[in-house]
Amino acid sequence: MEKTAIFLGGGASAAEGAPVQSRLFEKYFKTLRVKHNYSNYKQVSELQAYFRQLFFIDVLQDDLNAICFPTFEEAIGILDLAIRKRQCFKDFDLENLMQGSNRIGYVRQYLILLMAEVLEDKTSEVKGLHRVMTNRLAELGYLQDIIFISTNYDVLLDRALAAKDDIIVDYGVEFTNYSIGSAAKSNKPVVKLYKVHGSLNWSYCPTCNLLQLITDRQGILKLLTDPSQAKCDVCQTIKSPVIVPPTFFKDMSNNFLTLVWHQAEISLSEIRHLIFCGYSFPDADMHIKYLIKRIQTNRTEPLRITVINNYPGKKAEKMKEEEERYSRFLGSGICFTNSSFEDFCNCPEDFI
Repeated sequence: MEKTAIFLGGGASAAEGAPVQSRLFEKYFKTLRVKHNYSNYKQVSELQAYFRQLFFIDVLQDDLNAICFPTFEEAIGILDLAIRKRQCFKDFDLENLMQGSNRIGYVRQYLILLMAEVLEDKTSEVKGLHRVMTNRLAELGYLQDIIFISTNYDVLLDRALAAKDDIIVDYGVEFTNYSIGSAAKSNKPVVKLYKVHGSLNWSYCPTCNLLQLITDRQGILKLLTDPSQAKCDVCQTIKSPVIVPPTFFKDMSNNFLTLVWHQAEISLSEIRHLIFCGYSFPDADMHIKYLIKRIQTNRTEPLRITVINNYPGKKAEKMKEEEERYSRFLGSGICFTNSSFEDFCNCPEDFI
């Protein structure tokens, strides 16, 4: 088998039941109202105030079915841009001399935790497509020759790979509690998984500059449910999630993410075939486009590209738009399939 990379976008997680980013807020606030779960009053009240003041929506009183929510990208993107420009919105400030300032920073964190909560809730009972895929790749003897690149924060693929005792997962970065160097001494084959936008099972201590791999199901949700357990073991600082939201203004300055991107580029330079699964090639992902363009052009042999991004009920116009985005940037010769991520998981050999 030629060296192959499988690139997983949001559509791969959506096939398992995770909501697309345009419906994150609707899902979250509907669940919140049904469960009447306002235990984390600070987060709920801050989010209510944010949506009411900046988007003229009352998430606890208005008819959620009639609301036209901003996308997750829009809601968090304006905060990222405010931080970059060192500007504020009325009643939403950056850090200053006043105690309890930096409301923008708090709301930004709450939006990320909101996303984590929805993804964990919606992917707790899934079809198991990622596990079906990894099992089939292992049966074919392909798994250790596959490089996985993911823009998704959820841990569906992580759990599918962790279920296999005969492999080691290489994230492209060292954790305080998980070292690929130490694990490799077991002589087990290594499977590379590069999560280039971060992950819900990574926690970072900004004081010690250390990264930890979280193995329990709650991941960074412990920041909400049990803050005492979210403290760094060394210095007791509250740890932070390592998440790069899907915005035009991505902050890629985290040292560990820089390492992941570097390792991803090195590994991708060796592949012959790149398979996109559930990825629409959005305009906001310029960092991804830059990476793909580098590994496409800095080689002596052409890169074979396959796109698998269909699903039941998908409109022909949407498929055409996606094909135009791919072709405009990557050129002709791309193999566009009419298959879904589920089709790929069941029979990856038909595409590889």
